[in-house]
Amino acid sequence: MLQTAGSRLADALRDADLGLRRGVVDLAPASDAWAVAFADVHEVLAATAPASVVAIEHIGSTAVPGLDAKPILDIGIAVRPGTPLSSLDGWLTGLGMLPRGDATDVRPDRMYGYELEPMIRLVNVHVVDADAEDLRRYRAFRDHLRANPADRDAYSALKHALAARHPDDRLAYIDGKADFITARRGD
Repeated sequence: MLQTAGSRLADALRDADLGLRRGVVDLAPASDAWAVAFADVHEVLAATAPASVVAIEHIGSTAVPGLDAKPILDIGIAVRPGTPLSSLDGWLTGLGMLPRGDATDVRPDRMYGYELEPMIRLVNVHVVDADAEDLRRYRAFRDHLRANPADRDAYSALKHALAARHPDDRLAYIDGKADFITARRGD
């Protein structure tokens, strides 16, 4: 079943205007294909998810219509409180996801990546506890940008400036966005 679902996942992402070489910072113009790809990926994930999964959401810049973004879908998967995040390893790797590790000072979640070609990332999956403050923060920033076009456009300009300044340094790019994000997600 996961093998068939893995094929459906690959098909959903094949022509979705997605893909960026790992480590590179490059922005693509906003694409309606990102929402379509997420809907297709969501369908595969929801149909195969373990009972501990309580939410699968499109987060990050590709979830904001009109926002230029690194062409990588960010997907948040929330599990029942107290569920070990690593309990999803078998499910997600069975679908072809690559384990990327546990929380670090840069990211607050267990992470997986998806690639059709080696080193070309199409999806980042962020697994969090459903009660975690991190999930609320992901949602809050996404929803703020969806509701506030001026902030969406200011964020886009900031991202373009940072990408030009740090084309091969994702950590510097991420650090450069931190104050903007924190100020708009209701911490």
